Amino acid sequence: MVRKTFRKTAFFFFLIFLVSSLISCQNKQSKQAPKEAILVEIIPVRQGDIFKEVRFTGSIEARTEVKVFPKITAKVEALKFDLGDPVKKGDLIALLESEDLKTQVAQAEAALHSIRAKWAQMEVGARSEEIAQAEDLVAKARANLKHEEENYERLKGLFNRGVIAKREFDSSELACTVAKADFNSAQERLKMLREGATKEDRQALQAQVRQAEAALDLARIYLSYTRIISPIDGTISQRFFDPGNLAVPTQPLVTIVQMDSVKVIVYFPEDQIRFMVPGTEARLMVVTYPDHVFHGTIDKVSPTLDPTTRMYSSEIKVLNEKRLLRPGMFTTVTLSVDPHLNALLVPKEAVLHMEEYQENPNSNQGGISQTKYIFVVKEGKAQRRKVSLGHESGNVVEVREGVEKGEDVVARGLHQLNDGDRITVVKREDVKK
Repeated sequence: MVRKTFRKTAFFFFLIFLVSSLISCQNKQSKQAPKEAILVEIIPVRQGDIFKEVRFTGSIEARTEVKVFPKITAKVEALKFDLGDPVKKGDLIALLESEDLKTQVAQAEAALHSIRAKWAQMEVGARSEEIAQAEDLVAKARANLKHEEENYERLKGLFNRGVIAKREFDSSELACTVAKADFNSAQERLKMLREGATKEDRQALQAQVRQAEAALDLARIYLSYTRIISPIDGTISQRFFDPGNLAVPTQPLVTIVQMDSVKVIVYFPEDQIRFMVPGTEARLMVVTYPDHVFHGTIDKVSPTLDPTTRMYSSEIKVLNEKRLLRPGMFTTVTLSVDPHLNALLVPKEAVLHMEEYQENPNSNQGGISQTKYIFVVKEGKAQRRKVSLGHESGNVVEVREGVEKGEDVVARGLHQLNDGDRITVVKREDVKK
């Protein structure tokens, strides 16, 4: 019993000692030195113009891309340019096999020369020797006809008396007919030589001349197809054939692109069509050159919306004098639109984003919302203010409510601050984030 009483007494004194120790610790903490001033960097709220930044992802394409097709089927004899080589309009890119076509040109030239010789002869008229020969032919044809007619009359009498067979009489009749035809032909030729060619003969021969000239032109055109010429200034971006391959009109030999300027194709929803105005300046960034900003302007905007994707498209023209931008690259396009003039501006790093629970007054439910704060310097202390933001551009942000022009705000060191903390302003390199 005594032992039990002793244990209770000892436990009672231990509790008294523990409470006393806790009270003593609290008194010591309350007597500690006040919190030291926090090092910060400040910047005054300034007034200036700021734009809304709209960003898109686009793909780069050559301003002009031409696939050069052969017009005939022929073997590739030589390629004068290779992949990546610059070319000028009119440069010879490739040569195709041409021996057969050269032969066709020679044949067409010979045919035209022959027809023109006939025409020249018709223009000059018949020579005296030709007329004499024609007269001689007429005399011979006349004599032959007289002979055949006399023989025909003699055999006719014999046939009527039944002396000769009908076959012999028919043969004489045919010979007489042929002799008449030869005589008439000889007379017509003599007449033509004496009088010259008729109008119809001249027209027929002129038609033959024109036909021969057209055949020669066509043969020369086909021969020209063996020389593949560049249609534009540009750079060889693709090559599809090697010397010795058979070129066909359905497959291109090379692709030529113009890259002194490029176009960027972007797609955007209908709620942003108001920003896509031709002539609007754009800034572009590509992964290959992360520290380089390219500049362009909106060139074309599609007038209709794609019913499948519900998107519009636009072309942005970009100068590419150093050929840094290549077709196929992806780029981030930024437009500065919807200007706010004389807005209050602070650095983005001066804004503190905090999540807070807020109840909905119209219902019994609440939710988490993000609230923006800025620390303003007042009498050497940090004063936390709730702000309403507007446009963001680069490293600055517009403050629509919460600060005034010229007030000093904490730009760095704000993550260590509480409302009412004392501060010491230092240079940037002395401040810890």
